[in-house]
Amino acid sequence: MLFIILQYHHPANAGMLDAPVTLIFNTDFSGLMFLRALKWVTVAVVTAYIVELCFYRDDTEPSVHGEVDRAFEVVREAFRLNFLDGWERGGAALVVYHNGKKVIDLWGGYADKECRRLWKKDTLNVAFSSTKAVAAICVAQLVDQGHLDYDDLVTKFWPEFGKHGKENVTVRWLLGHRAGLAYTDQKIHFEIANDWKAIAKVFEEQVPNWPPGTEVGYHAVTYGWLVDQIVRRTDPKHRSVGVYFKEEIADKYNLDFHIGLPLCESARVSRLTLPSSWNFIQEYLYKPSDFNLSRFVYQMLTDGLLSKVGHNVPWIAFVKDLTLNDPDLYRIEQAGVLGIGTARAMAELFEKLRLGELMSAETFKKFTTDYYLKKDIVTGAYVPRGPGLMIKPFQHKNETFELLGHSGYGGQNVRMDLKNNLTFAYMSNALKVGFGDTARTYVRLIHAIYDHKPVTTDHCYVARSGMDDH
Repeated sequence: MLFIILQYHHPANAGMLDAPVTLIFNTDFSGLMFLRALKWVTVAVVTAYIVELCFYRDDTEPSVHGEVDRAFEVVREAFRLNFLDGWERGGAALVVYHNGKKVIDLWGGYADKECRRLWKKDTLNVAFSSTKAVAAICVAQLVDQGHLDYDDLVTKFWPEFGKHGKENVTVRWLLGHRAGLAYTDQKIHFEIANDWKAIAKVFEEQVPNWPPGTEVGYHAVTYGWLVDQIVRRTDPKHRSVGVYFKEEIADKYNLDFHIGLPLCESARVSRLTLPSSWNFIQEYLYKPSDFNLSRFVYQMLTDGLLSKVGHNVPWIAFVKDLTLNDPDLYRIEQAGVLGIGTARAMAELFEKLRLGELMSAETFKKFTTDYYLKKDIVTGAYVPRGPGLMIKPFQHKNETFELLGHSGYGGQNVRMDLKNNLTFAYMSNALKVGFGDTARTYVRLIHAIYDHKPVTTDHCYVARSGMDDH
């Protein structure tokens, strides 16, 4: 099954593995033919490694910048090792808050390795699905202001939505990926991506992919447009989710994060790159249990839910092809995938959330508790989900920590540890295989953070103490 996935490889190795993979599918796996197929695959893997070693390996000392509290110096070394070991192929940034103080602010590597453009302090990166957490905070603020409730029916403020069996969908179901709208039968083309009225009609006419409320299924892309509809229809000023975030949060707190990036800022965005075949093999061998290959292959070969989700929006591609280096896409207000900003802004946003600055304690409790756990029928994962965030248990030295936030494709992540007063965000432009929680670069960094044992308290809110502005 691994060799099927290898078709999703770096353009530099284009075609290298197609022949052996095709041979495997056309072989009866008996006798001499099997040995020949195995030989072809072995040659392909070795060739991919040689190409990677000769043409794509960079042995130069990584450029790492920023500041680290002395107590967390081990994290700087882990960040540097990610580059030295070849795990971090492009650029990255990591920001950590502990007990109300910024203790780590690191960045390094390349914003665009091909032209040797360095990752700078103000380099922006695509947040992928971590954007969902930002959009969910906007909805939580509207809940806090009394404009809606998580248990409201969506039809309360969007009557036309209630067609074709969607009349009982609640805001909670929609934010928790239980609405049965993981994909739409009508492809959403770029021409209507920013036309909220046209998008609304697509979802109004859509028959649910499964009976709403009965299953959890990751709304990878559709989530962004659905949340936008909620914000537009409940905000007294009827702003889009991108404009609401800018005016009510980003501008107010000077956060360099955007849902809909102005074209004039596109030069600051890092260039995304796909993992090569050899990168995939390395990451798979690092921890095979993190990869549900059989489910992925089955979904792709049988046109399952995961396949439909991936093909529903053809202009958003980041697995086999990569379209997200186009500045024209950056301006789209797509709150499921296309948030763009710095790790610094993400970490500061979540730190303000943790400190209770963005909403009341009552709404914060609603936002961060009462999570629903059921196997995701799109991804196959067991992840507790709430109204926009998810909980990821993290094990370190025989202890388990609950990390609340949202991961994103290719390594992106933003998390809070409420019990230990920790908040952190990580971003990278050289995409890793899968989601942020399993990226070995991220895992190494988080273990290093917890090597400095946080001081455990029973409080979710702590007093602000000298926030660092560097």
